[in-house]
Amino acid sequence: MKKKLIKKKEIIKKQKEINKNKTKLKNSDTKSWLNKKVFLMLTILFIISQTLGLIVARNLINLGIKSSPITGDINNPLEAIYLISIILIMTTIIIILIKYKKQRKLLWLFEGLAIFATTTIVFSSFFPTDDLVVLIIALIIIVYRYTHKESVLFRNFVSIIAIAGAGALIGISLGVIVVLIFISLLSIYDLIAVFKTKHMVELGKNVTKQNLAFTVSMPTKQHSFELGNGDLIIPLILAASIIANGFFNNNFLVSIFCLIGSLIGLIISIYIVSVKKIPLPALPPQTIIMIIIIFISALIGL
Repeated sequence: MKKKLIKKKEIIKKQKEINKNKTKLKNSDTKSWLNKKVFLMLTILFIISQTLGLIVARNLINLGIKSSPITGDINNPLEAIYLISIILIMTTIIIILIKYKKQRKLLWLFEGLAIFATTTIVFSSFFPTDDLVVLIIALIIIVYRYTHKESVLFRNFVSIIAIAGAGALIGISLGVIVVLIFISLLSIYDLIAVFKTKHMVELGKNVTKQNLAFTVSMPTKQHSFELGNGDLIIPLILAASIIANGFFNNNFLVSIFCLIGSLIGLIISIYIVSVKKIPLPALPPQTIIMIIIIFISALIGL
């Protein structure tokens, strides 16, 4: 009789432990990923990348360096179509590479070319007459990157360099209206790619899995947040365009307001992702806020 009671107690105890574990799992699934750390990391990454980008943009403007528009006119709306086409082609190439058996090596090669190009842009703006120095710096960064592939910190560093270089050069080479058309079209594409075709979600997972420098990482105990480089390049493109080709009375101030608005858009996106735990394109809210800022700035004669 005593043995039966003991066994019964053990069964009840085990059942309680099972129920407790189930409750823990359920709570972990429903618990928000909200964490002050991720917002702090986001703000730091944003400030560093945008500040560096604006410095590079200013250096390039002073040196008279810019990318030649495909139509010959920086204010031609067709420039926006051209940029969207380039992004679609590059995205298609990356998706094909991901499905290819030996895609890992090819993706790393693709990343290497991007790192070399953007690193050259950034450091050429600081050392315009020292091509050898720029080349050595670019090679050191690439070598270190490929000997420390698992380093998330260095991946973020490389991403920041890429964001600053690409955003600055593209921005100073385009008119403000063209950039606004471009980011509006890109926002629509982003919505389709995340919610309709979902290929951007799959793409993000593969890029993150291989620790490629096409995203910046913001890890916390609850979740590791990944933000696409494009979400940081786009506001920089607009800010650089305003500084170089803006039509405002205070171009610099308007560009800063746009960057602040973009950061607010990113924070809103991260907040929703943290609470809802769903993939969400960050660019649409950024774009809406920046367009509103541009409109208000023009309206009040800023």
